[in-house]
Amino acid sequence: MNEQDIKTLRHLLEREQRKLDLVMTIDTIRDSDKDPTSMLSAIVNLVADEFEADLCLLVLIDRDTGELELKAINDRSKRFGKISPDSIRELAERAIKTDAVDVWEGAEVCSALGIDKECTTQLAVVPIIMGTKIRLGALMLTREDRPFDQDEMLLLKVAESQLDSAVIQGYDYYELDLRNKELETIYRVDRIRDEKMGFDEMLDLVLEELRRAIQAEMGFIMLYDQAGQGLELRAVSHDDLFKVTGYYDTINAVANESLEKAHLVHENEMEGSLSSVMCIPLILHNEILGVFGVANSRLPGFEERERRLLTAIASQMDTAIFESLAQRRLRRVLGRSVDPQVMERLLSNPDVDFLKGERQELTVLYSDIRGSTKLAERTEPELLVGFINDYLGKMSSTILKYEGTLDKFVGDEVMALFGAPFLQSDHALRAVKVGLEMQLAHQDVIEKWQKQGVDAAPIGIGIATGELIVGEMGSSQRTDYTVIGRAANLGARICSAAQPGQVLISQATYDQVMGKIDARPISGLAFKGVSGEVIVYEVTQVLE
Repeated sequence: MNEQDIKTLRHLLEREQRKLDLVMTIDTIRDSDKDPTSMLSAIVNLVADEFEADLCLLVLIDRDTGELELKAINDRSKRFGKISPDSIRELAERAIKTDAVDVWEGAEVCSALGIDKECTTQLAVVPIIMGTKIRLGALMLTREDRPFDQDEMLLLKVAESQLDSAVIQGYDYYELDLRNKELETIYRVDRIRDEKMGFDEMLDLVLEELRRAIQAEMGFIMLYDQAGQGLELRAVSHDDLFKVTGYYDTINAVANESLEKAHLVHENEMEGSLSSVMCIPLILHNEILGVFGVANSRLPGFEERERRLLTAIASQMDTAIFESLAQRRLRRVLGRSVDPQVMERLLSNPDVDFLKGERQELTVLYSDIRGSTKLAERTEPELLVGFINDYLGKMSSTILKYEGTLDKFVGDEVMALFGAPFLQSDHALRAVKVGLEMQLAHQDVIEKWQKQGVDAAPIGIGIATGELIVGEMGSSQRTDYTVIGRAANLGARICSAAQPGQVLISQATYDQVMGKIDARPISGLAFKGVSGEVIVYEVTQVLE
């Protein structure tokens, strides 16, 4: 083997060793530095050192948006700041489209790099391709003092073979890290939900968690007002709440857009007081609940990571908000109409809509004071109000004691339901027991107020049983939990016919309590709106 052969062999061995060293060093970086940003930066620094590049740039395609992103820079030439972003983007777009490692030079390259005069700078471009089709990005290196030789071109190909797997590793790390953060955030939101705290307190804590997870200056929720058909700002989190008034129109516009499109909407690089806003609609069972969102006035815009986190949090909150709103509605409609223990039983059944209209057999009870008009005419207003309030309070307590539902007060008239919202197989008997106890309780009221100069009058009570439609009824301004049906009208008519101290019940009520009470029939009554003669029964006692 002559000297030339030995020299050639030595060169080949050195070249192969250089390839091996580059591969091993990149592998070491990949194994030791899992964070994608620092890993890619370390690889770029390695490549820049290995090839003594003046400038080394790594550009990748964002997997979610498809846009080019400059991920790492090594600028020994201190020329990067003089190159326009558009020129870098244009060079990167061309580099990504190439099919193999290549070297560009000439006036066009010099101009793109911001060098006015003729230059000897070369630009080595390394397309990063996974397999044969999936283009991930490109590595670009410039060098002015000497051209890239054939050995370096081969070495760049080796670098490319390692770069594609490094980029994929970075993607996988990013995805795993994001998924972990989503799960951690969902866990913390679930903890807040499980605390069973008040609705507004829950929203405040979730908004703080939202701000922490997404690093937003402001977190907000806007609930949909079914009556007004619009969004209401119900909770907001910001270091300086005075600023919110200046942001409201912008937030409201983006929030309404997200409702119209029924998906997440984000606006970055906005003009005005806010730089970025992101909103996602809360829709469950085809019912609009509201909008969840974040906003920034100074921080960078919201990217895919933040969009996924907002979606994850919103997916946990729609059910909680739906249940909370349903409970608030239930409390609003029935809060003062049922016993607190009954309310807790209602609230413990979130899957049941107790307020929806349905047809079922119920018993209704009416009670009013006989001669109340004359009583009002001859009694001082303050005394009359005191007497009526005392009377209504005692009647209400008696009704709630037997888990009846207060339907309404109309002046001195009391209306109550039995058998709804919870089914009660003995609803008729409960109503009869209540009627008798109401008479006894009212006797105590009469004695008390007669001592104060009020000529208090007795009450008459009417009870009827039958099939009724029960549910929340009313307008957008006010609703009541009430009934509609023939039995309700009949109960009111029977109450009107009751003499002072009497408890009268309908035939249907009597049929259900027969054998459990003492009662005498009263015939010959005729009621407006009720055809034929009506038989009612005066109850004197319960036999149980």
